[in-house]
Formats: sequence, structure tokens, C-alpha cells
Amino acid sequence: MMKNETLHIVGLSGGKDSTATLLIAIDRLGKENVRAVFADTGNENPETYAYLEYLEQVLGISVVRLKPDFSEEITKKRLFIARDRRRGRDKRGDKIRWSNKAKRRALAVLQPTGNPFLDLCLLKGRFPTNRARFCTEWLKRDTFVEYVDSVIQQEGRPVVVVWQGIRRDESDKRKNAKKIERMARGYYNFRPIVDWTVEDVFRCIASHGLEPNPLYATLGRVGCAPCIYATKGDVRLLAASSPARIERVRDWEHLVGQASKKGFAAFFQGKELAGTKPGEVSNLVFWERHQIDGILHWAAKEGRFFAGDWEEDEENTESSGPRCGSEMGLCE
Repeated sequence: MMKNETLHIVGLSGGKDSTATLLIAIDRLGKENVRAVFADTGNENPETYAYLEYLEQVLGISVVRLKPDFSEEITKKRLFIARDRRRGRDKRGDKIRWSNKAKRRALAVLQPTGNPFLDLCLLKGRFPTNRARFCTEWLKRDTFVEYVDSVIQQEGRPVVVVWQGIRRDESDKRKNAKKIERMARGYYNFRPIVDWTVEDVFRCIASHGLEPNPLYATLGRVGCAPCIYATKGDVRLLAASSPARIERVRDWEHLVGQASKKGFAAFFQGKELAGTKPGEVSNLVFWERHQIDGILHWAAKEGRFFAGDWEEDEENTESSGPRCGSEMGLCE
């Protein structure tokens, strides 16, 4: 089979692993035979967008940017809400249909914004959690797979190889990752750095005369800003370095809450915080403590946070100052 009959796609996130994978692919195949693809969630660090432009300039390539559009799904959701006449109650005894008040509230804000992450959360009426991690599924995996499928159909390539920057030592979930995996007829995932260490990755980038994403100067990993898995250190660092993004989270919580049947939404809803256990506190207290201002209060205290810490005076809960977060959660 001729080399150009096979399409080689590199999933590029702007992180160190995908960057090293892209460099290996170009070394082996030539940049004209490699296609770098970036799935834009709409919740990325601005530095990552700049880094992609840097790679384009230095490597002489053009990165394909994918941006999911949920306009059609939002239109269907609006129609469903407006026409909802269901009867009955859920297991908690609440009516399953949307009340007229909730309908008016949701329909007033349920419009496409052009930001994939926000639009998806408006559609869902909530933010993702560790138990419902729909952000990775809808914004990255499905978007990427749809692109690959469209390439296969439109370009008629007999074989598509997707290069992935996955390493076995990243997590227990990936410790058994295969170097090459057949996903479907003519569709393969290839992971050239699967047995590499972090040091190997940075060494590869440096050997090509490139700089890694500048976010690594303060963060251990590069991903969404913020990520639902953000640690206390991550939240403190974000608040100190980018107050505008904290304000954006506050705005998003309001909009998504309006689009929710409950009337509330919290970006960090999935965090298990002391003094917020359902059944022990009211719904109002639960949402207040999980929304961004409550999370800032939680993050301000270094060390273990106790239920009584919610009641302490502000002067006792202030941190000694923002510190570099050692790690920012990254959507896999």
C-alpha cells in the first residue's frame, strides 16, 4: 500500500504528550503526510490556543480545529421543554414535568452561544461531574470520531491511523494501553509513546528545538481552565492569575442554573465537600457551597477542610497567598 493512501491523524491537545507524538509522526512520515487535529472545548487556557499557533509557525503545518455545534440539539430541547405535559412524579416525589415558571426561565437563556462547553452545559442543564463526565465524551471523543468517520467517507481513504499521545504510567486506567489497536475495519489507534516516561517526552520536545506549552511552568498538566477535577491549589492559582475566568465561571453558573429544571447549577457540583452532604444540609446550602464563591472559600484553606470551616470568620479562612498548583486535571 502506498504511504499516501493511509491518512495519519494526530490528536493534538497542546499538551506535552500530544506534541511529542506529533513530532514523531512528522519525523517518520513527513509533515505533508500528517494531519494534526485539535478539538476545541471552549474551556481551554488562552495559552493553549497561542501554543497551537506557535507549533503551526515553527513546524510549518496547519492544525485542523474542530468545534462542536449543539444548535440543533438546543432547538430540540427548547421544543421539548415548551411542550412538556408529562404526568407523574420521580422517586423523590417531585413532578417530572417542567413547571411553567421553570419553562419561562429556561427558554429565556437556552440559546446557542457559540461556546461548545457552555452550550453543552445549557443543553444538559448542569455541569459535568466525575460520575457524569459528558464533557470528555461529547466535546472530545465524539467530535473526534465524527471527524474521522467523515474523512473516511469523504476522502475515501482505505486506512486511517489515529496517533494518540497516551502513556501507560499516566494512570491505572492506562497502564495496560496497547501500542496499536484496531478499532474498526481500516481504522487504527497508534500510541508511539505508550512506554515513555515524562522525562522522555520533554526530552523529545527539547531535541526538536521546541518549547513545551508555557503552562507547564506553573501546572503539572494542561487541560480545561478550570477542570471539574481542579484541586485547591489549582483554584487558588486560577483566582490569582485570571480573575476573569473566575468571573466567567460565575456567569456560567447563573446561565446553566436558569436552564436547569432545578434552578441551580454549580461548576464543581461533583466535589465531595465537608458540610455539604445531601440530607444533612438544605438544597440551597448545598448549591451555595458548591458554586464558585463557596469553592473559593474552600480552596482558601490549606489542608483538610471541615464542616465547621464554613462558619469561620473570613480572616481565619484566608490563605497565606496563592501557590503554584502541582497539577491541573486533564480530560483524558
